[in-house]
Amino acid sequence: MNPEERRWLRKLRLRQARLYGIIDLGVLGTRDPLAAAEKMVAGGIDILQLRAKGCAPQSVERLAVALQGIAEAGGVLFFVNDWPQLARRSNADGVHLGQEDLRNEEARRILAEGQLIGRSTHSLEQALTAERDGADYIAVGPIFPTPTKPEARPVGLPLIREVGRRIKKPFFCIGGIRKENLREVMDAGGDRVVMVSAILQAPDIEGYCREVAAMLGPKGLLAGG
Repeated sequence: MNPEERRWLRKLRLRQARLYGIIDLGVLGTRDPLAAAEKMVAGGIDILQLRAKGCAPQSVERLAVALQGIAEAGGVLFFVNDWPQLARRSNADGVHLGQEDLRNEEARRILAEGQLIGRSTHSLEQALTAERDGADYIAVGPIFPTPTKPEARPVGLPLIREVGRRIKKPFFCIGGIRKENLREVMDAGGDRVVMVSAILQAPDIEGYCREVAAMLGPKGLLAGG
């Protein structure tokens, strides 16, 4: 498969994706990230991300490669948070960048041809800018207060509708989302969600993912792309 075909397939899977799970080493603590990832994939997540804040990229390269293998075997997209160099070395499907990270064009120069870019946004203006600058998908949030970023001010449910009306690329709602408030997010127009603590702190990770995936509904080509 050439890079253009690979990019097309990745973007197709992205359009179909509903549930995005993150292996956050800060939330996992001493628990096995590979075991958690396998349960998340078995439970029906569509995208897996490695987030390793405070670690050196070289210290988690072996983990990134292993997670990429788990994701690929399960037909799941795999993204690396923050580091396009590590995304390239681990053969990830792409990199996820924050507002303070590299610009999209800088990241593209590092990534392999066909790899994708996601961008965190916290306002309609940032979402529009990310789309204009060529992000393949956008994360919008935090929708609710979140323990993974306690300093971040929630943007609230109304932003979901604003972004949904203006953004053509796939967008995922993130921040404090769990089973108990998922219906609120969906009623506001959020049909793609990212979950971190809710999944990783669940007593039964696989079962929790299955329940959330069932709430989100069957996969299909959603809006955006």
